[in-house]
Amino acid sequence: MFLATHATVGAIIGRAAPNPLLAFLGGFISHFLLDMIPHGDAHLYENYRNHQKVKRALAYVTLDAVVTAYLILGIRSARQFDNGANVTAGIIGGLLPDLIIGVYNLIKVEWLTWFHNLHFFFHNFFIRRWQRDIAFSYGLTMQIVVLALMQTRI
Repeated sequence: MFLATHATVGAIIGRAAPNPLLAFLGGFISHFLLDMIPHGDAHLYENYRNHQKVKRALAYVTLDAVVTAYLILGIRSARQFDNGANVTAGIIGGLLPDLIIGVYNLIKVEWLTWFHNLHFFFHNFFIRRWQRDIAFSYGLTMQIVVLALMQTRI
């Protein structure tokens, strides 16, 4: 999923959560549940790991991160939340799993291998069973539509 999708769901969870800890945990758990939905990007990570089309994968992640940063700034500046700490905690929880995967890929910390495996167990849950991912264009379109709809819920 886009980082922006994870951040938006984290913000929605944070808005509904009674405290920052539950907002963080809800955002963190939602990351894995969202990643289970096939979204057309399994090939990007596989190519990256196999040292193929690395620049394309890095460009995708960079663009996603920039869009997400603007989205978060927009969310935080456009609205005053009574529970701003909860919203922030939900966003952080929603983004943290991919940040951990990024750290793992950069420095190959051995004790994070279990987290990498857990993350991709969920990310590829249905893809492995169906033996294919959806087309990237469908995943991109689906996420843009869902992201736009979710923005109305914040």
